[in-house]
Amino acid sequence: MFDRIGRVVTRRPVLVVVTWVLLVALAGTAALWGFGQGGLFDRMKTSDFVVPGSQSEKVSELTSGNGTDDAGTTSTVVVSGLDLTAEPTAVADFANGHRSLLEVQGVDSVVDPFALPDPTSEEARALMSTSGDGYVAVVALVDDAGTEEGDAAQVALAGAVDSYRDALREDFPGAEVQQVSEHVISEAILDQVRHDLVAGELVGLPVAALIMVIVFGGLLAAGMPLVAAVCAIGVGTGALWVATFATGIDSFILNVVSIIGVALSIDYGLLVVSRFREETKGLHPGAGGVGDSATGGEAGGAEGSAVGLAGSAPERAGIAAAVRRSVATAGRTVTFSAVTIAFAMVGLLVMRTHVLRTIGLGGMLVTLLALLASVTLVPALLTLLGGRIVRPSPVTRVPGLGRLVAAVGDSSGDDGFFSRLARRVHARPWWVMGASALVLVAMALPLKGLELRNNFTDYIPAGTQLRAAFDTVQADYPALAVPSVQAVADMPVNGTQDLVEQVRDIPGVEDVRVAELGSDPSMSVVDVRVDASDPVGEEVTDVMLAMRDLDAGQGWWVGGGAALQYDFTHALVHDAPAALAIVAAAVLVLLFLMTGSLLVPVKALIINSLSLLASLGLTTLVFEHGLFGVPRTQGLETFIVACMVAFGFGLAMDYEVFLLARIKEYWDQGLDNDTAVERGLQRSGRIITSAAAIIIAVFIGFTAGQMLAIKQIGVALAIMVATDATLTRLLLVPATMTLLGRWNWWAPAPLRRLHERFGLHE
Repeated sequence: MFDRIGRVVTRRPVLVVVTWVLLVALAGTAALWGFGQGGLFDRMKTSDFVVPGSQSEKVSELTSGNGTDDAGTTSTVVVSGLDLTAEPTAVADFANGHRSLLEVQGVDSVVDPFALPDPTSEEARALMSTSGDGYVAVVALVDDAGTEEGDAAQVALAGAVDSYRDALREDFPGAEVQQVSEHVISEAILDQVRHDLVAGELVGLPVAALIMVIVFGGLLAAGMPLVAAVCAIGVGTGALWVATFATGIDSFILNVVSIIGVALSIDYGLLVVSRFREETKGLHPGAGGVGDSATGGEAGGAEGSAVGLAGSAPERAGIAAAVRRSVATAGRTVTFSAVTIAFAMVGLLVMRTHVLRTIGLGGMLVTLLALLASVTLVPALLTLLGGRIVRPSPVTRVPGLGRLVAAVGDSSGDDGFFSRLARRVHARPWWVMGASALVLVAMALPLKGLELRNNFTDYIPAGTQLRAAFDTVQADYPALAVPSVQAVADMPVNGTQDLVEQVRDIPGVEDVRVAELGSDPSMSVVDVRVDASDPVGEEVTDVMLAMRDLDAGQGWWVGGGAALQYDFTHALVHDAPAALAIVAAAVLVLLFLMTGSLLVPVKALIINSLSLLASLGLTTLVFEHGLFGVPRTQGLETFIVACMVAFGFGLAMDYEVFLLARIKEYWDQGLDNDTAVERGLQRSGRIITSAAAIIIAVFIGFTAGQMLAIKQIGVALAIMVATDATLTRLLLVPATMTLLGRWNWWAPAPLRRLHERFGLHE
């Protein structure tokens, strides 16, 4: 199959490149402008961590649009920086004189404390800051956000708030006005996601490009994996735009797709280009050695169509043959890797939460696109430009850079640093295996204190006026603050007295408010406030669980932020065994089909799991103590841990396949186990460490943004790749393969026959 792909690509390279260009242009147009249907950012939504069938989902559904807590049609205008004690009359005069500024088209009503008949009433005091430094105006809109009229009203209100702020500062210099609503928060999060995406790529990709120039010793070869990455991500975003018409697409998916797409495209492109460089070693302009071979003669049909290819006919034939051989070997390897990673993503599809399933779909999509680009686009570019790539690059003539390229460049023989490292491992395999395992276990120890978080308010961009206004509402306006726990009782308000008393008796409860459910007057909403600094911390969770244990006698559902986090975490734990079983089965089957061994897949599963746990433990330690300049947090985002397990395990298998493919290649040539390990590590070690360095730069680049979740996944995957590409792949794996010897390739007779019939062979 891969030989046929190589034939098609080398015979029609221009057609392949043009096809990709058209796909990227079409997908880019859809993602940016949407053909009149709204671009990708316009159609995405903010995170939805609701677990289907949970109590928190029930409460969310019942209270959505109930008239008393309808964040979609109500906006809070927070006015701060005033002194209500010293200037009460002046503040009231301003509010009464400028209230009309907020009464724009689409606004149903504007209520501030000075608009009420009695400014000293409880209702009026609820709209005044408990700190005495401001007030709020509650603006009710006629239509929901998402409708044409509702969106127009949101735009008009945003402009009205700016005008209100300007007028306020004329009378009260230094005062601040900020709008807070679910719509405004969602827009801020989407803007931050967009900004972080650009910031991450601006930081990570130039560093990755520099490393690839050093690895390949030339700009053309270095640029090919990056071109593949851009194309895979571009087409992927267009596919996500199409998906928005069928399901809700979470805003974080684009960042995740970008991170994984860049990483895998670079990995796969690097492997294919490196194999091409290896296959063309010794090929110079005018040389006919490769072209005269049988393989080169078969590839001669590519000459006419390889437009722009420099050099003689034998050289062009030799390059086409090298491309075909690269697709047949490296293409096979990256296909194994991509299929394994795709199955790791399948583990996310069995999760009940929508956000994890959509992230899994996005990850699978970009993985397959990265594979497709590596076995079609990159070989096509190599066919067209290979004549220039095999020649010495001007980069090597730059003083100092040429020596660096020679030291770490991708061309290598059968003997070098990595083969010498393998021989040292052969000499003391027990010591190397024991020391490596101990280090990994020590790294995993912080997992004992891992706390999983899932709080929507954590995503409001830190350090912004919106964040300050939201925190002000939470601290100074108890009646308007998001309740610590929110419950719905299937009874009217006048029948909730006994239930409310039971809630008030729960330790930690500070205040309980009961209101009629707007959408159903026969039901009641119970808002509970807990005096706790962390809205989803242990104190609030304990109150929430105690409320769930109450016997209400009728329908009683308890939700809120802590409940959402609790339900999400428990759903993740409940669904994890099935997800992990799918991943384990896929790894065992695919590696067996590739190697014909029973022990190698089992060993890979154990070692990669240990590497993953170690990386997750170190990530926990980094964020728990705020090391290396990252923000100190109270835990890791729950969905980030799920993505870390799926993507991290997939990337670990990426390098496992890279290494095993070369070792198995030498084993099949008749070399003994230790020699096969030495040569396989020598040929793949440089690729693995180079690819790791490149994608670590990409992952770290994504920490340049402000979104905490993206910082966490960037750091987590960077640690995972660094650990796997060094300690695990260069030391632990060779040590275990040394100890197992010929047993590495053992399988029972029935499985051997199965592999002979169904196994994947070159």
